[in-house]
Amino acid sequence: MPTLDDMHTALGEFLSELGRVEFTMLLVMDYLNEAPIEHLFDVYSPKTFGPKIDCFKRWCPLSGVSDEKKSVLRIVYKDLEELLPKRNYIIHGETWEGAFNDKPAQPYRVGISRDDLYYLDEFQHGQLGENVFDVQRVRDATKLCNKIRVALDTLRGK
Repeated sequence: MPTLDDMHTALGEFLSELGRVEFTMLLVMDYLNEAPIEHLFDVYSPKTFGPKIDCFKRWCPLSGVSDEKKSVLRIVYKDLEELLPKRNYIIHGETWEGAFNDKPAQPYRVGISRDDLYYLDEFQHGQLGENVFDVQRVRDATKLCNKIRVALDTLRGK
């Protein structure tokens, strides 16, 4: 079973890859626009991740890319929307250990759920919802970040 060290490693890898995604989004905005990168940075950097996605979409509309890259940008839009709630649960979560379904105890990242203030009670009673991440789910979120970053690099011709 995964250990607490495995969870900490997975969380660190997720944070690193998420940071790469956010930075590469800015690079794509710069690549597709004539505005100076300093201006784009000033507009983009103070935002949290959800508003950064909206900013990215405003500065990188489908009409601004070649026909061959439109499908890549559509996939990036879709994948960013899929990543957003996962990112929020992982970032705004707590690490707990639990033993469920006759398995030994393992670490979980339990994200705060805005609509459910009893999310930790539910976790402790074995109700593992979309806000609960074991080590593999954190690694899967990291893989999604990597997929997005590779697609963003494709948009900038890398």
